[in-house]
This record gives sequence, C-alpha cells and structure tokens, in this order.
Amino acid sequence: MSNSVDLKCFCGQVSGSLEIVPSASFHVHCLCCDCQSYARFLKNQERILDEHGGSELFQTYPSLMKITAGAEHIAGVQLAPKGIYRWYASCCNTPVANTLGKASVPFVGVSVKFMCFANEQEKLSALGPVTLKAFGKYAVDEMPKDAHPRFPPSFLPKILWFMFKGKIGGKNKPSPFFAGDKPVSDVQRLAVTPAGK
Repeated sequence: MSNSVDLKCFCGQVSGSLEIVPSASFHVHCLCCDCQSYARFLKNQERILDEHGGSELFQTYPSLMKITAGAEHIAGVQLAPKGIYRWYASCCNTPVANTLGKASVPFVGVSVKFMCFANEQEKLSALGPVTLKAFGKYAVDEMPKDAHPRFPPSFLPKILWFMFKGKIGGKNKPSPFFAGDKPVSDVQRLAVTPAGK
C-alpha cells in the first residue's frame, strides 16, 4: 500500500512528489546539534525546528522522490568532511532532504517542512506516527521525555535491514540529487559552530 505526498518549498518555486511506502520508511525527529547548525545556516530556525530544536524527517528511498519543478534551485551543503549532504531550495532556504555522500546509498531523509499538508492530522495519516526521536541530549531546554539521549542501538538492525532491501532492490536511483555518480550541484563545505550542549 502506498500514497503520494506533494512537495513544495516555502516560496513555491521547487516542487515535486514523494511516494509513501510504510514498509520502506521511518518517520523521525532528530535533535542533533548538526541539524540545529544547519537550520541556523538557512536562517530559518523558527520555521524548521520545533520548540526543542528538533527537525522532523521522513527517511525513505531516493527512487520514491521526484523533483518536478525548480530543480535548478537545489543546492547542497556539508557540515563536515565526511558528513551527510544536506539539500535545500536556494530560492527560499527551505530544507529539502539529506543524503549520504554517495549516489549508491539507498537513503534519503526528506524534510517534512518540504511536504504539503493541510493540518497535523493529515500529516500523521500520510506519514504515520514518529517512530524515533533521537539525540535528545542536544535538545533546547529540557530533553523531551520520549526522546533518546543519543541514537538507540536497538534501532540499528531496522536501519541495516532497510539499507539491505534498498540495495538489493536498486532503490538508490533515480535520485533527485545525483546525476549518475555526481551530485546535481556543487556541495558547499561549511565551517560551522555546533549548537547545543
């Protein structure tokens, strides 16, 4: 069973769609200091982060995501030499998605802020409940009671099985962020000051 969610940046110039496959996805909140630094870089903390400094992401396969308009505005940054690629719409600094640095890896973490929902109920109906809230030690003010201080080891087998299925099924392509083995735009290396504790 699957359905489709419309994607659109804050100003509407970048848009697309995401196929939602419950068996091939994780709805997560990340409270890590890197995500907070990234939001500061985009100068959109209030629109991107929740009250605890968390980012809401939907982790799935690149082949399920399409950019149908405004691809020329897709830009990428990297916070560390071996860090993930963080893609955003340069027209209005909307976070779009995170990927690893290699096109061969079947993983994309799509920002829920890049998705179109009428309300919270519609969002949860499409994406399902949040199944992981990680890196709570970096939360703004108090750590949420339902958050893990770091990444829980018990979640790792689920991620590895997800990656294995994606690799076998060739779910790394097509990708909106890679043309062959090359990123669709130059990925800028940032020098950032970590947020959090």
